[in-house]
Amino acid sequence: MKVLKSWGAAGEVVLSRPADSPQDLNVQEPVFIEFDGLPVPFYFESLQEKGNRLIVKFEDVDTLAQAEELVGREVRFAAEEEEEEDTLIGLRVRDSRTRRIIGEIVDFSDYGGNIVLTVETEDSGEVLLPLHEELIVNIHGEVITLDIPEGLL
Repeated sequence: MKVLKSWGAAGEVVLSRPADSPQDLNVQEPVFIEFDGLPVPFYFESLQEKGNRLIVKFEDVDTLAQAEELVGREVRFAAEEEEEEDTLIGLRVRDSRTRRIIGEIVDFSDYGGNIVLTVETEDSGEVLLPLHEELIVNIHGEVITLDIPEGLL
């Protein structure tokens, strides 16, 4: 889903229709909108169908200016976030500078929106690496190439 535009002056926004029907949406659960690479939870205050779109009022978004900050951003559900992270397990990690395979992702932890990968190295040790969109060079097949900050390996 994506925030298409603001709607009115009270902080409402128009969302593209999700793949599921709106009746399947759990309005008690937050959705996540990314700011500076971090998922920020937003709770529904109201939701109404308008053709093939949804008009949504999020809690604490009360002005046109606040609604405009959301325009163009992707809206994700908690289940979608978990699915994406689960697909990381089993990928091999390559260091972009040395082009060397460091090891395989065996786990990840989310520390308040900061994802940390646990990578089992070739010598059977483990290293913890931050995962941020700015550190990802590319993902090709079963290999994720990261721009690993100096001093972490």
